Amino acid sequence: MSIKQVSAYGASPPLINHGDFQFALLVCSELTNIAYRSALRGKVDALFVLEWNQDTESFNALVESAALDIHSYIIQCNDRQYGDSRIRAPHKDSWMRDIVRVKGGVEDYFVTGAIDIQTLRTFQSSHRSPDKLFKPVPDGFEIAHERKILPA
Repeated sequence: MSIKQVSAYGASPPLINHGDFQFALLVCSELTNIAYRSALRGKVDALFVLEWNQDTESFNALVESAALDIHSYIIQCNDRQYGDSRIRAPHKDSWMRDIVRVKGGVEDYFVTGAIDIQTLRTFQSSHRSPDKLFKPVPDGFEIAHERKILPA
C-alpha cells in the first residue's frame, strides 16, 4: 500500500493505492472542500467519507454531486444515530445509483456492497463516454494514467 498527496488549488487530500485500487479518504466536513473534490477527479476509483454528522440533507446533496463530479464510487459512512450510510455510483440509471443505503437502527451493524472498478475505468478510458451504464464523465475529466485501461 502506498499513500501520496494530490494537489489542486493548494488542496492536497491523501491518495491511497492498495494493490490496483486507488482511493481517498475524507473526514466529514472535508467533503465540503471543493478543491479536495477537484483534486481527486480522475484519480480515484472510490472516495470514502467518514462522518458523525446529523446534517444528512446537506451531505446527501454533497454525496450525490461528488459521485458525478469526481465520477467515482462514494462510500459514505455515517453514525447510525444520524444515518445515511451508502455506496453511491455515477450510474446512468437513477435506480442503480445507490448500491447500498441504510439509515438508522438500534445497534451498530454493517452491510456490504460490490463496486466494479474495472468497468468504471474502462468507461472512463474511452475517448467519448459510451452510451451505457454510467453517466458521461464531466467536462474537463482526465483519467489518471495508472487507472487508464487500454482497449482490448
